[in-house]
Amino acid sequence: MSEQITHIVFDLGGVIIELRGAPIRREWTSANETHEQMWEKWLTANAPRQFEAGKIDTQTFGNMIVDELSLSISSAEFLDYFLSLPIAPFPGALELVRSLKPQYKTALFSNSNAMHWDKKMSEFKLGPDFDFHFASHLMGLVKPDLAAFEHVVSVLGIPAQNILFLDDNQMNVDAARSIGMLAEKVVGFEQLPSALAKHEVLPT
Repeated sequence: MSEQITHIVFDLGGVIIELRGAPIRREWTSANETHEQMWEKWLTANAPRQFEAGKIDTQTFGNMIVDELSLSISSAEFLDYFLSLPIAPFPGALELVRSLKPQYKTALFSNSNAMHWDKKMSEFKLGPDFDFHFASHLMGLVKPDLAAFEHVVSVLGIPAQNILFLDDNQMNVDAARSIGMLAEKVVGFEQLPSALAKHEVLPT
């Protein structure tokens, strides 16, 4: 066990939960952007930030995102796709989280929303496997805003350098590092064990 790391904080989508794809599909836009650029557009757009901070309802969100990003589909089509994004936990992911709990405190830290949260907690049964739950729409704070990361550190009540944060988006990893967290980019569950091992975090 690392003497420094006491808490491990996991993003959900793309790290613990398999996603059907990015929230915005390239064919819906006129821009020829990379996967990372599409995610950056999503994280910085006003509509998802408002929705995942719990400030607007689902229908308003659908209308706003189609208009804001000039998508070539209707809001109803977008919302149908968006609802289906979380598929299930990656095989072995929750078992790995459980294996860490004897030595570390675990937390989830997810940009989430009313459409997905009940599915994550009820259908996927994620709740008991994490000691702390940080869901953006319940906090009123979203990644990659520094205020969201500072809130997590404040609630955990420990120095930021005692936290290892794992996320599939570089913007969020950079934000975590900027406030003193240890952080690694993890795209898919298969990258998770090596990211943990890099920091001498070994499952029991």
